[in-house]
Amino acid sequence: MAYSWPGNIRELENLFERLSIVKAKGHIGVEDLPRSFYSQTKDSTNTGPSYDVPTTGIDFNTVVGEFEDRLILKALEMTGWNKNKAAHLLGLNRTTLVEKIKKKGLQKPEDLEKNLNFPLDL
Repeated sequence: MAYSWPGNIRELENLFERLSIVKAKGHIGVEDLPRSFYSQTKDSTNTGPSYDVPTTGIDFNTVVGEFEDRLILKALEMTGWNKNKAAHLLGLNRTTLVEKIKKKGLQKPEDLEKNLNFPLDL
């Protein structure tokens, strides 16, 4: 994420071509990237996103729930709302993902528009 991508989209395309040839089978992970793509200034102890906690405090469960919603929606968007593929991306069982989607009331944007009876891009 910290890599500046000086070659823009062409560099990204070339990277994926090389990785798909080298890694013929399975998932491509961070460990498969050339060392030049790792940030030299990034703190190696940082294992994920960081968040500031305001002095007024936060509602932990709300923040965690919102983060979970964003992760689920991102995985669904990446897979064209294919629940099997999204569950795989998230390391969940499909049934667990389906239950979370139902419990949280998550919907495709176009389905949400139909239920609201007006476009969301006003």
